[in-house]
Amino acid sequence: MENSGIYFITCECFGTKFVKVGRSTDVASRRRELQCGCPFELVIEYVQPVDEEEAIMHERRYRAKLRSLAQQIQRTDAWRLPTSENLMPRWFPFIGEIEAHVFELKNGESPGSSFATDQQAMLF
Repeated sequence: MENSGIYFITCECFGTKFVKVGRSTDVASRRRELQCGCPFELVIEYVQPVDEEEAIMHERRYRAKLRSLAQQIQRTDAWRLPTSENLMPRWFPFIGEIEAHVFELKNGESPGSSFATDQQAMLF
């Protein structure tokens, strides 16, 4: 696994799993930094190796995509944890379409077709 680029890190706490997307030139080090403030084990799910310029663009697009999917999940009442946004503002519920999206990336499948049709994500 590459150690630089866009990362997806998961954390399971109190029976709910969350995912964080970010960018780093040293993902293993970034995981250790995040782990210092978290009593739950953080797991690097996937790293997409890209240069820094591309990383900025991809990070924004992935966050917009995950934000949109999280809103869809909340609208369907499939997932409710009202304090989660306050406690973990940059973490998303790792269920449903969000989980599927990360696994598609992880397995080398291209989620690009659905990704490109998300007009909000294309703005970033």
